[in-house]
Amino acid sequence: MAELKIKAPQAEFGLRPPPVEPEYTGGFIVLLDEENLNAGISALKSAAGVSDAVHIDSHDAPHIANSPPNSDAIVFDEMAVAIVDVEPDQTEAICASKDLRRGILAVERETYFYASAETDYFRGYRDGVSDTLARYFEKRADRIEPTAVEGPKVSWDEADATWGVQAVLATESRRTGAGAGIAILDTGIHRHQDFADRILRDASFIPGESVDDGNGHGTHCAGTACGPRSPDSAPRYGVAPDAYILAGKVLDNRDGRAQGRSVIAGIVWATAEKECRVISMSFSSPPAPEGYSVALEALARRAVAKGKLLVAAAGNTSRRPYLVQPVRSPANCPSILAVAAVTPNLGVADFSCAGSAFPRGGGVDLAAPGVDVLSTSPSGNGYVVGSGTSMATPHVAGVASLLFEENPQATPAQIADLLRLRCHPLAISSQDVGRGLVQAP
Repeated sequence: MAELKIKAPQAEFGLRPPPVEPEYTGGFIVLLDEENLNAGISALKSAAGVSDAVHIDSHDAPHIANSPPNSDAIVFDEMAVAIVDVEPDQTEAICASKDLRRGILAVERETYFYASAETDYFRGYRDGVSDTLARYFEKRADRIEPTAVEGPKVSWDEADATWGVQAVLATESRRTGAGAGIAILDTGIHRHQDFADRILRDASFIPGESVDDGNGHGTHCAGTACGPRSPDSAPRYGVAPDAYILAGKVLDNRDGRAQGRSVIAGIVWATAEKECRVISMSFSSPPAPEGYSVALEALARRAVAKGKLLVAAAGNTSRRPYLVQPVRSPANCPSILAVAAVTPNLGVADFSCAGSAFPRGGGVDLAAPGVDVLSTSPSGNGYVVGSGTSMATPHVAGVASLLFEENPQATPAQIADLLRLRCHPLAISSQDVGRGLVQAP
């Protein structure tokens, strides 16, 4: 690749390495029946011993960060979902109760979510694991065919636009995302000089933290999705330069980590914002043994029914070519588009997770640039280069915004179909990259 016209360091987001097994908060997510909400709330009180429930609507969703510490439950009435903090045996009683058929549809353990970008620590760990696996599989070379990682050599001139923006054809599109806002649910946002005047609304769902991005991950993702057409001091790096930016802080500054309740609150908030057409989520949690979350899938379906398209990072825990991990949550939900990462050579990134053949395992829908991606940063000269399915996801969110601008009356399902249909096929298994490389209209 040609050198960038600015010097941008590798991103150091300070993220925790993503766990392989789910990590639980101790709380529970309770999916309520939209048609029988009062019965579900009554069941929480009778079966689970909930005595103090805080009811939050979309406009009050940021108050989750300051909800009363002694409340047993947080109920998001508009989306019919609750977070319950009671003893496990009380919540288990809901599952065994006859009330399960009177307003309560599902009960799941609340997990932590993590930003889906590569970190120095994780890269070192990954390389060590890959070396160990390579030595192991050398002894079994006659019995294993490694998953292909790299595609043919591709040369990019990044003097005027990043390779990612070029690869998705944003530089050739007449569309700009005007009128089709993107909600970036992440570590918040820095009011960067390139797009500060386009941040329509913001909110924090992290206790004790403002929406200002003290990590950098969210600002990087926002730049990729919505950066300007002609930045003053960088090549073009944004896909939808006129899209409204709605920034929801659901991951903390320190580790890029979130409780499930913060993620849910962010989705509830974004769903209620009429200017928002796309919800971009560059975070993940290990998939549960039983597959995708029934509660998160229902929440996603309800958001789709209200006109929102949801896209999420597939995850970064693979160690290709020898170990391929399944798509993580929430990207493994059927109603959320799962985004894989590709390299500048249009091969699948070695860390990118893949579709699973297991029931409720979830698959990759499409792929986008996710290696050596230049975008905005709160620090230094204002730009860093990052890698991860986190970086791929906002490319897709930006293209979705362009499609919504071109088709303002389209439903999320129709835009999702267009995204898939327009993909450039890659010489890689669909299990790895879905329908291929996302393409702008």
